[in-house]
Amino acid sequence: MKNNIPLIVLGATILSGCAPGSVAPKVTTQEYVEPMVGTTNKAYMGDHIIRSATGYKTELLKLGNASGSLSEIKEGTYCHTGNNVYANPIDKNSIGLKNLYGVVVNSVNYVTYDKAKNTISPPNGTTYNSSEISIQYVPNGLCMVSDSFVKTIEYNGKSGNTLKFTYREFSNNMARSAYTTDFTFDLSEGTKVVAYKGAKIRINEANNSLIDYTIVSGFDSRKEF
Repeated sequence: MKNNIPLIVLGATILSGCAPGSVAPKVTTQEYVEPMVGTTNKAYMGDHIIRSATGYKTELLKLGNASGSLSEIKEGTYCHTGNNVYANPIDKNSIGLKNLYGVVVNSVNYVTYDKAKNTISPPNGTTYNSSEISIQYVPNGLCMVSDSFVKTIEYNGKSGNTLKFTYREFSNNMARSAYTTDFTFDLSEGTKVVAYKGAKIRINEANNSLIDYTIVSGFDSRKEF
C-alpha cells in the first residue's frame, strides 16, 4: 500500500475526522431477471430456476478484504458512480480510515479506481494494487442497491406427476424479513406452464433430480442480468 500525501497533512486530515461522507448514486432502479426471458435452461434439484433483483446496470468492482497502516477495506461489490469513483451501496462504512496509530477514526463507502494501473485508492491518499487486494473489474454488472428486493424460485424435485418448488423473497440488506413458501405444480392438469407471482416457466422435461425449462416471463419485468 502506498501513501501518497505528506505525513503532516495526512495526520491533520485523519485525526480531525474530516474525510468526505459516503457516496450514494442518484439512479433509477428496476427489476432484472435471470436467466433471460425466452431462454431454455437446465437446473438440478435445489438450484434456483429463476431469480430477480432490483438494481441498475453499471461498471462494478468486486473487492476482497485488505488492511493497511492507514486504511482497511471490506470485501464487497462497489458500483461506478462517475469520475472513476466506485461506492458500496450496501455498507456505508466499508472503507475504514485510520489515524497514525492505526485506529479507524472515520469511514466512507467508496474508492477511486485507476483502470490502467489496476489500483484502488481510499480518500486519504493511500493506494492498493492487485497484489495487496483482490480487484475484479466487471464492465456491465448489476448493482444491487441497499433495499434491493430479491425473488427466487427453486426446483425441489418430482413425485409422480407433481413438481415441487420453493419460492423465496428477501431484501438484499436483510432489513426486511425473508419469506419462504413451498408450492407444487400438477403436470396431469394438461398445462406445462408454471405461473407463480407473475413469473411464467414452461416445463419441457423433468425428473426428480433435473428440470429442463424455458423462461416465458419474469416476475415483474422482461429485463435480464
